[in-house]
Amino acid sequence: MVFLMVVSRLLVAAAVFVSVLWGCSSARKVFVEHDYSYETNFRDYSTYTFLECERDTNSLCTEIYEAIRRQMQARGYKLTAEAPTLLVNYGIFYDNLRYQGYMQPVIKTWVDTENDSFRYEPVKYALEKGTLIVSLIDASSDQVVWRGYASGILGAQINPNNYYRNVVRKIFDQYPLFAKGYDPRRYTEDIGR
Repeated sequence: MVFLMVVSRLLVAAAVFVSVLWGCSSARKVFVEHDYSYETNFRDYSTYTFLECERDTNSLCTEIYEAIRRQMQARGYKLTAEAPTLLVNYGIFYDNLRYQGYMQPVIKTWVDTENDSFRYEPVKYALEKGTLIVSLIDASSDQVVWRGYASGILGAQINPNNYYRNVVRKIFDQYPLFAKGYDPRRYTEDIGR
């Protein structure tokens, strides 16, 4: 009797382990990329505000809004309604999407060198269902200065509570720039006190 109970528990544990492994391996990989304008002085931006979510889907826009707000805050940008230097716009697209992107150097490399010899190399992407596009817009010119996007975000979610936060973080990993006057080392030291 005890032997049967041990065997049945082992079988249940093995089934759970196999289903977890299968769930992890069946998760689709999210494609993340970004584009930016060579005519932008990214060092001038310090504040931002949000434009409305282009497609509101219950709490999804709110969840993504909060994730973007966290990423902007981590980079030292201040959320304000009065005279922001950047506007943040984002949209969720549910169908497949053909997208004109650009092959460019990593943005940090360009900002550090401001090499005028860099050119836009067009790349056509066929983005999978479920694409999140985040745009940073210069508030004074209304021109998009940076756009990050993640494709294939809808579907199997291992941890739905943090899933979209992680997707937004992956997008903002493509934007490693800080707000004007913000020193991340000083911020880290202040937290440690």
